[in-house]
Amino acid sequence: MHMDRELLHEASEGSVLFADVSGSTRLYERAGNAAALAAIGRCIGAMRSCSEATQGRLVKTIGDEVMVLFPSAEQALRAALDMQVAVSELPPVAGFSMSAHIGFHHGPILCEASGDVFGDAVNLAARLSKLASRGQIITSKDAVADLPAPLRQMTRYLYPIQVRGREQPVELYEAIWQQATDLTLIAGFNAPLLNASFLTLRYRDTVVEMSAASAPVTIGRDAGMTIVVSDRRASRFQAMAEPRAGRYVLIDRSSNGTHVGMDGSEPFILRRDEVTLRGHGWIGFGPWAGPTAECVEFALCVDRTGVAR
Repeated sequence: MHMDRELLHEASEGSVLFADVSGSTRLYERAGNAAALAAIGRCIGAMRSCSEATQGRLVKTIGDEVMVLFPSAEQALRAALDMQVAVSELPPVAGFSMSAHIGFHHGPILCEASGDVFGDAVNLAARLSKLASRGQIITSKDAVADLPAPLRQMTRYLYPIQVRGREQPVELYEAIWQQATDLTLIAGFNAPLLNASFLTLRYRDTVVEMSAASAPVTIGRDAGMTIVVSDRRASRFQAMAEPRAGRYVLIDRSSNGTHVGMDGSEPFILRRDEVTLRGHGWIGFGPWAGPTAECVEFALCVDRTGVAR
């Protein structure tokens, strides 16, 4: 369908937030359709109420996810904090505690006459929500810069990621909404790297070299993937490998799961989850039958001089 760009208002600054109910697939399996649908409805209702209380406009609901537009990053963060508390206080369903993962970004927004929003800020906010773990709020340096000082102190720097289509890495921050003693310690990025690591991915005649500055590498049957595989058991978008804070993470995006076999460990299957790749191993599709021609081989190389090859 053709979109008449004259229907779009001039770009204005705003914060876009995506909040997604965590583990909804497992909830449906454990609680059944009716109970799970009702529980997710309560989560969506709590998210909507928290958004409205801080002047957010609900743009749309997409399954178990809400997309909200806020005038400022301050309002987006306050809503995100309130959402996490409200969802965490909902009663468990079939022994399953409700939780959400949230991402938001501040930048130029294009608003269509219908109320929908578009632009790079929207795309990045959606990406940040996918990077967030259960009970986590992920945001960007641009959003943090728009926060007043007291709220800025409620965030901590994580690491940079390379996003396809952007020349410069996006610097990620986490908003802390609960006091905890088990927060993961984040290595400082001002210190010089002692080791530089490189990841090689090989499938048949295709070889991809990755460094800490590389864009994510996509794997699947679709012609637009970085590594196009021919195995019919693979999904069109099977998996993605991305550099993250000096390591390389494999993220499953498939329908049937991604098998991972690392030297010295038992092979396992990823289902809409992620794992840090170590040493040498294989990425497979469908039932695991050991390394085959249809597997993607990976190898992590560490240059202990700290000098890029």
